[in-house]
Amino acid sequence: MEKRRLGTTNLYASPIGLGCRTIHKIGSKKAIEIIREAIKTGINLIDTANIYGGGKSEEIVGEAIHDIREKVILATKGGIVKDASGLPTQDLSPKSVRKAVEESLKRLKTDYIDLYQIHYPDPTTPPKETVNTLMEYVDSGIIRHVGLSNISYEELKEWASLINIPSVQIPYNFLQHKTYDKILQFCQSRKISIIAYTPLLMGLLTEKVKRRFPRNDERSIIPPRIIKECERIVGQLKPIAEKCGKTVPQLILNWLINRPGIGCILVGMSKIEHVKENVEAMEWRMPSEIRREIDDIAKGIKTSLDNEFFIQTIKKVFSNYAGRKVVILEMGMKIIVPSTVEAGDRIKISWNGEYLGKY
Repeated sequence: MEKRRLGTTNLYASPIGLGCRTIHKIGSKKAIEIIREAIKTGINLIDTANIYGGGKSEEIVGEAIHDIREKVILATKGGIVKDASGLPTQDLSPKSVRKAVEESLKRLKTDYIDLYQIHYPDPTTPPKETVNTLMEYVDSGIIRHVGLSNISYEELKEWASLINIPSVQIPYNFLQHKTYDKILQFCQSRKISIIAYTPLLMGLLTEKVKRRFPRNDERSIIPPRIIKECERIVGQLKPIAEKCGKTVPQLILNWLINRPGIGCILVGMSKIEHVKENVEAMEWRMPSEIRREIDDIAKGIKTSLDNEFFIQTIKKVFSNYAGRKVVILEMGMKIIVPSTVEAGDRIKISWNGEYLGKY
């Protein structure tokens, strides 16, 4: 399989990576089989995080790759912890970062991590403090490179002024990409690779789209109009896929990986046959006329997650190290807000985690 350089590093990743966010849910034995099959077929980027499955995902990855470690670009993420009530929140303080790195190394059964990524920025810790802590591990060879994830354009510029960033992870799909245009342009100008996740929007951009999800399914909060739009898009793509002898996911993945600035796409795989299907998607050369057809479909999308928001109640308000107002949301996460926002307010949050105003 083709390999693409991550940033300006000496790491060359497969254009498709195995995303392990939910792999713990299918059981250790099956998950290990899938990981090893993916590596056998040429997928060499394995992405996980300390928070996935409470560490179970890292444990499974560690068990799967411990005897073939040199064949893998091992990417994990840190910076998310559970608060006193068990909700996820950001903590990139030096103490928390050191704890996260050491625990990840143990779970992953390795003595080095190829790409250690900041999962979400922490508005309560100066980035320089986090960078200095991570550089201790970089200097000792325990971490080879530091990447970013779920970061705003302004935050990216600040981090890039402090450390050489090889990659940035962002959600990128038909209904979620326009808000990241500035990040894409910045990364292209700095030779920073984009690692795209949720390319199929959690399975909604496949032929198996559901209209309803149980309340414990994260897709249950996606507005019905977005689900309907996914059905419409899939309906437009299906005859094109059939004409090419491909599935709709194969068509989408191939189109996305050849978008300007995209270096790698992360895809979750819960069955062995998914591995084969996704690898085949990368090995196919899409004709230019087919690409133009898909481009036209993408341009015609009017309803997207870029324009959506969800509501959160503010639990707590305080000032951070720079004197900016920070709030803790009911979901546990922290964001920066204007000075007029107070505890108890209900606010609108964009799908990329930014404050949009009071509700």
